[in-house]
Amino acid sequence: MIIMLKRTLYIVLTVILLIFSGVGLQSYLDGVLEPPYDQDTMRLNYERIGSGPDKIVLLHGLTGSLNYWKKGLGEVPDSQSLLLIDLLGFGDSPKPNDAYTLEQHLGAIEKVLRIEGFDSGGSFVMGHSMGAILAIGLVARHPDWFDGLAAIGLPNYADADEIRNGFAKQSLWDRVSVDSRFEFVCFFHPLYLTEWFRPKNLPQDIFEDARKHTWVSYYNSLDEILVKTDLWRLGLAVGEKRTLLIHGENDMSAPIENVAALLPAFSNARFERLAGAGHQVYLAEPERIWGLIEEVRGNGIATSLVSADSP
Repeated sequence: MIIMLKRTLYIVLTVILLIFSGVGLQSYLDGVLEPPYDQDTMRLNYERIGSGPDKIVLLHGLTGSLNYWKKGLGEVPDSQSLLLIDLLGFGDSPKPNDAYTLEQHLGAIEKVLRIEGFDSGGSFVMGHSMGAILAIGLVARHPDWFDGLAAIGLPNYADADEIRNGFAKQSLWDRVSVDSRFEFVCFFHPLYLTEWFRPKNLPQDIFEDARKHTWVSYYNSLDEILVKTDLWRLGLAVGEKRTLLIHGENDMSAPIENVAALLPAFSNARFERLAGAGHQVYLAEPERIWGLIEEVRGNGIATSLVSADSP
């Protein structure tokens, strides 16, 4: 009897090891076998909603997708155009084996903006987390394209150690996920990105989209955008453009005090501290977010975008 149990246990462990090895190898190959980034041939996946002259660009965060912004989104009025973009390496966009530098991310977004005519002036760009950094970068590079921006949950870190320490406050898994020394863990994301690990504040479709990144796109974007970007320099370059910084006071992923320290870099900024809110403040309170954007833009349009079913 004992011998049979040992054999059964051995078989089960062997099967588990083979599954992990197979998934890990496939995920590794998915990252390294892709060609390098080619801006001429690789175009981001995006969705345009509406055809009106009032244009808003929406950029999701790390591991996100354009579906992030559909939470609580209502009917878009005739005067509005929304451009929802899957960032390079995420969602259904190309996932090249490359560095994922700020230049590459912004260049890929700019190509879409030119295609859809969002480069003619008067556009507004809003981003969440990593997307907030890219939104600031876009306005800094092309002030003639935009009349303002909104940065939600802006991550501002001194270095990689500060990122790891911040995520460690949430869980061991969060700490490991942002430490490049453990990048091999990302090879197994098809296994650990299951319903068991879904945060309560993430809808099912958004959580499932998080499976679509590769370990290359994740860790390189983390390092190049969240760690290396000089937000102070970009903030100064934004100049007098209207800037709305929205941050949850309970945001553990991007500490609010770091954003407050960045405020002097922006000449025309409004800082909204939302009590009781965390990093996913948009998903929790889309109506409140759109309302704040309407106040900053002063066009009376934004709140009509919110679905009656939103929380």
